[in-house]
Amino acid sequence: MDIEVLEVGDNRCAKQTTVAIIVNGDKVFVGSNSVENPQKTCPRDEAGFKTGEGYHLCKEICNQGAHAEVDACQKAGEHAEGGTLILMGHYYCCDNCIEVMKQSGIKNVKIIKDYGK
Repeated sequence: MDIEVLEVGDNRCAKQTTVAIIVNGDKVFVGSNSVENPQKTCPRDEAGFKTGEGYHLCKEICNQGAHAEVDACQKAGEHAEGGTLILMGHYYCCDNCIEVMKQSGIKNVKIIKDYGK
C-alpha cells in the first residue's frame, strides 16, 4: 500500500472550506477554494448574499483563484476527462463550476453531505 499526502492549501475561506477531489483510474487531483487574502468574516455574508450569489467578492476581496471544482479541473487537465469529482464542504455547485466540469469531461459528481459538521 502506498500512502501519499495531498495538500489542500493553508489560506482558508472565512465562509467554509471546500475541497474537490477528481479521481480517474489511479490518478487523483485535489482542488480547494483557498484564498490569498483571508478574511475573519465572509464578505458575501456581510453583504447579505445568498448561496450562489456575490461570488465576485471572493475574487475582489479575498483574492480567491477559483472554486474548488474549477481548481481541481485545472490541476487535472486532460486527466479530468471521464473522471469523478467528489465535493466536500459544500452542497451546491454554481453554474460556472458546472460548466467547467462539463467542459473538462467530468463524468460524475458526488457531494459528501454535511462533511465537517
